[in-house]
This record gives sequence, C-alpha cells and structure tokens, in this order.
Amino acid sequence: MSVKYTEGLGSLAKLPGIIKKYGARKTLLVTGRHSYQACGAAAIVDPLVDELNIVQFSDFSVNPKFEEAMRATHLAQTESVDLIVAIGGGSVMDMAKLVKAFLTAPEHAEELTRGARTMSGAGLPLITVPTTAGSGSEATHFAVVYIGHDKFSLASKYLLPENVILDGRLLSSASPYQRACNGLDALAQAIESAWAAGSTEESRHYSFSAIEKVINQLKPIVDGTASELDFQDMLVAANLAGRAINIAKTTSAHAWSYGITGHYGLPHGHAVWMTLPAIFGLHVKAARENENITDPRGSQHFKLIMYRIMELLGIKDESAAEESLRNYLHSIAVDTMLEDIGAETVEQRSFLSKQVNMQRMSNNPVGLYQAQIDHIFRLT
Repeated sequence: MSVKYTEGLGSLAKLPGIIKKYGARKTLLVTGRHSYQACGAAAIVDPLVDELNIVQFSDFSVNPKFEEAMRATHLAQTESVDLIVAIGGGSVMDMAKLVKAFLTAPEHAEELTRGARTMSGAGLPLITVPTTAGSGSEATHFAVVYIGHDKFSLASKYLLPENVILDGRLLSSASPYQRACNGLDALAQAIESAWAAGSTEESRHYSFSAIEKVINQLKPIVDGTASELDFQDMLVAANLAGRAINIAKTTSAHAWSYGITGHYGLPHGHAVWMTLPAIFGLHVKAARENENITDPRGSQHFKLIMYRIMELLGIKDESAAEESLRNYLHSIAVDTMLEDIGAETVEQRSFLSKQVNMQRMSNNPVGLYQAQIDHIFRLT
C-alpha cells in the first residue's frame, strides 16, 4: 500500500485540501487532550471545524485502553464519519488506527485485539499528522491497546495511513527532556532495525538515513539552539526510523524496555537506552571476535552492518563503543544507568532482566546469554 507524504514547514495548512480530495462528509479528528493546543495545530484546524464537518475525540489515556477505543468507534458510527484524521503523538496514532480497525467489524473488536481475527479490508481512509519526533507510529502498521493490564498489538497492512503530513513547526512545544526521549526513541529504532535479523536492504536504507539525521540534529533540538529546519529534519528522521521498524521490527533493547517503563515509569525512549549502550558494546565485540552471531545471513553481513552504524555514530574506538554512547546521552542530560532511576540493588536489576519480550528478543542478531545479561544489568 502506497502512503502519500506532504512534508515541509507549515504543511499542516494543506490538510483541508487533502480532506476535500476524499469528498468526506464528516471527519473524525483524534487528538491528544493537551498537545493539540500546545503544538499549535488547534489554531490552524479549529477554524475549519464547521466547514469540514469535524467531530473531535480526545478522551483517552496515554496508553489507550480497549474501552476507550470502543467509545471512539461508537462516536464514529453515531456521527457516520467517512474519514479519520490523527494529530498528535504515538498514543493518538494508536487510537486512530484502532478506530480504523474496529469500524471494519465493531462486533468483533475484541477478537481483532486479541489476534483471533484479522482486518478484512482497508476501512476508512486515515490521515496522520505527528506532533512528536520519536515513535514514527504514523509510518507503521501496528497499533497498541490495553485490555486491563494486558498489552496487545494489532498488526495489519490496512493500518497504514493513506496520507502523512510532516510539519516540523508542530514539534517545538515539548520540553527538552521530552525532546531527548523522543529523539532517542527514533535513534534506538534506527539502530535496532539496522542490525535486526529481519532487516532488508530497503529497511536499512531508512535506518541509516535516520541515524545520520538524528545524530546531527538531536543535541541542538534538546539544548534550544535548533532552527525550524532542524525540527523538520528530526521529524523526517523519526518517520524514516518508523518506516524501518515497520519492515525490520525492533530487537533486544526494546525487548527489555517495557519492563523498565512499567516498573519505574520511565518514558519509552529513555527506557530503551537503559540497556542499549551495553548491548551495542556487546554487538561490537561479537562483530570483532566473530562470536555469538545468530543472524542467518552470517558474520560478514553482521560485521558490515555494525561498522556502518559505528561510522554513522562517529564511534572510532571499538573498545569504547559503550562508553561513547553513554557520553552522548550525558551530553543531552539523560541518565544512562539503572541505578540512576532506582534499580539500585542486584535483586532489582535481576528482576528487570527477566522482564523481556521474547518476540523482539528473537529478532536480535547476536545471542545474549547469561554472561551478556549479567553485563547489561550489572549483576556481577
């Protein structure tokens, strides 16, 4: 399925024209509760509500719940909408995709959520406008939803949007720490998708482009010296990273990140980097010593990928790869040690080491056994 991109500073102003091309009689607008106003989107879109016959939905959690998605679906049915627009971060994108999916079979929404049923068609067209440069959710065919405490991920090619608007002017309202976490999420996705066992030539093209952009733009974006064009580049980088994981998926650092977020409340982009520097160092060691490489394409393929990633990150000393990444995080005021966030004892860190998503771990190109896990979580 082909996604149409509209990019550039101020490109949100083109949204009315895109909506009109669909001939929509009524549009469901999914937004965040506060971000929609804060990012400046409301000032552009709200004056058009009557003209475009827009009904808005923003009453949902940061981690969207099944019952919230059902409320949004019911609203869409009641209002007879024929187009969905999402303006916001990853949670907003998830909610819009859930509505798109559930509207195809409302009576089977829970089956869709639990994976007992798949989407049988594209459903309503979806236009996405990201206001954070991190998750790249506007470029993926996944949507996350919770039933109670259980997390589910819907996956379907039909969840990709028909149109994406990338407007860097919508990014500036986030705090420096939020910008750091968002950018680190994009960088982690780019790195992990590059080395993933599921990577392809296409996905690695997206990964490498994203790494180069993020590593050049994130510091000025965090420290407040960035230009509008820097924000635009960062938004494109996050989108490229999203396109990469849409193909290649993520690996070990993401596999452990969910437990860190769940138990210590750390934002996702930060949680991934609690383990990624150590994992990166182990991957460099595996490439150098030709050990524990499990990628079916072999050691030479893996070495070429790792050396390309190091080149893009500016890492010249293989033996100091882990330290180089930790220094980079320190330069944008992000803690890098589990002890810094409260996991002070070996017992606490051992517990976190066992909170792992095995599906993502299986995509890792290097075997991480107990000795490696002990190093990552400093258990010895």
